[in-house]
Amino acid sequence: MDSNTHSARQSSGHPTHQPTEHPTQEPARPRAGLREDPLAALAADVDALAAQDLDGVTDAVLAERVLALRRLVDRLEGHWLAELASLDARGAAGAEDGIQAPSTASWLRHRLRMGPGTAHHAVRTARAVFRGPLTQTAEALTAGAISPAHAGVLAAGTDDLPVPTAAEAEPVLVEAAMRLDPPRLRRVIGHLRLVADPDGEHNRAERRHQQRGLWLSPTLDNLVAVDGLLEAEAGQTLLAALEPLARPHSAEDDRTGGQRRADALVELARQLEGGRLPVTGGVRPQLTVMVDLASLQGRPGGVGGVTDSGPLGPAVCQRLACDGAVTRVLVTRQPTHHGNGQPGHDHQGCGEPGGQDHPEGHQDSGSHHHPDHHQHADPDQEPTLAAQLRTAAHLLPPNLGGPPSQPLDVGRTTRVVSPAQRHALAVRDRGCVVSSCDRPLAWCDAHHLIHWLQGGPTDLANLALLCRAHHRAVHEGGWQLTRGPDGRFAATPPHRPPHRRHPTTA
Repeated sequence: MDSNTHSARQSSGHPTHQPTEHPTQEPARPRAGLREDPLAALAADVDALAAQDLDGVTDAVLAERVLALRRLVDRLEGHWLAELASLDARGAAGAEDGIQAPSTASWLRHRLRMGPGTAHHAVRTARAVFRGPLTQTAEALTAGAISPAHAGVLAAGTDDLPVPTAAEAEPVLVEAAMRLDPPRLRRVIGHLRLVADPDGEHNRAERRHQQRGLWLSPTLDNLVAVDGLLEAEAGQTLLAALEPLARPHSAEDDRTGGQRRADALVELARQLEGGRLPVTGGVRPQLTVMVDLASLQGRPGGVGGVTDSGPLGPAVCQRLACDGAVTRVLVTRQPTHHGNGQPGHDHQGCGEPGGQDHPEGHQDSGSHHHPDHHQHADPDQEPTLAAQLRTAAHLLPPNLGGPPSQPLDVGRTTRVVSPAQRHALAVRDRGCVVSSCDRPLAWCDAHHLIHWLQGGPTDLANLALLCRAHHRAVHEGGWQLTRGPDGRFAATPPHRPPHRRHPTTA
């Protein structure tokens, strides 16, 4: 049966969301005050927007309009998904022509010229959000608190969870969606699923293991086609080995990213013949995995390992640590508010398991968190799933919504950043500290907030990871990088007069 074929049945215990059939909750108003055709009025408003002349709009107003329009578009798409779910539940696809379409997705593809993936994704999201257990997601989406992309991640991330588990976990996941962008939300859900459904995660991990493979086949053009699927730790290992070889040679290097990676793979194989490995960040390629202490010791409540490509389960982290050296890094969490509303301060032990260089072996680098202070619950009462998920989310790194952490000072009073400091910065910063930048750890340099030549010490309190573009912006572009009392960094560009596209004349 086509998974996107319409169905008139409703999910058990969850009524079909049909916003066009329910009256509003507002008090009754005179008929003259109502729009008889909201869609026609909306189309007229869009026409009016299109007719506006933007040349006389100031930069600040234009920026605000762009943000406001995006939020309105997200809300409108949320309402579109709600009505799509209602249409799908009725089996009404094709009713405008008096026919019954074979599936809702095929109808969207035919009538709206959607791609197959887009149409199927829209139907699956509409069903999960407006006909499934994700009632809070539906409310947040139509209210504009989250975007359709967030809703799609939530729908996909809870699709194979038991309905009661998904419903109980949803409030924590929606809270995360309000703070994170969709890619980071996807990674957080991957971690929290380990806590919400550990038995199911074991089965999913086994399925992923069986799906791995690498296929090479010659083409008619005398090329070799390479295709494959790698597990998370294997893929991250390969990326770590390729990264230093895949960088552009110079500003004149016009190769695409795919071409550079292809050349890097060949170069890696050639270097292995001579027993040589490339260098990145001052050390040879290593797989970096942050692991909380509970996961490494096999205790309940751990969130597994954190890599740039996705989460690793506790069992995988334990396996990686078997033949890797473990670097223990103690961190302290910045003050946060626990679920009881009282401020707390978590002191945690972190470690980095490390091993052989890649690709001959693997170095696993992780932070093992050992909270001394947790939200205290009644010892006779089993904590709810939501409470377990919030505790687990508190153990995630700051870039995934966890509180800021500060590793203990492992620096020295010289200009050179030691490998141990580099590991500690990886635990704390996870990449470029500029809030709008998502460049990964391997692209970053250690930067002195107060330059070493000006008396700044080479310790963690005076160091931050910056990608090369932002590092150059700070040293040569006049940007200022500061760190607040809460441990968060702020990058301020140099003051420049506002740009006037059409200066006025006397």
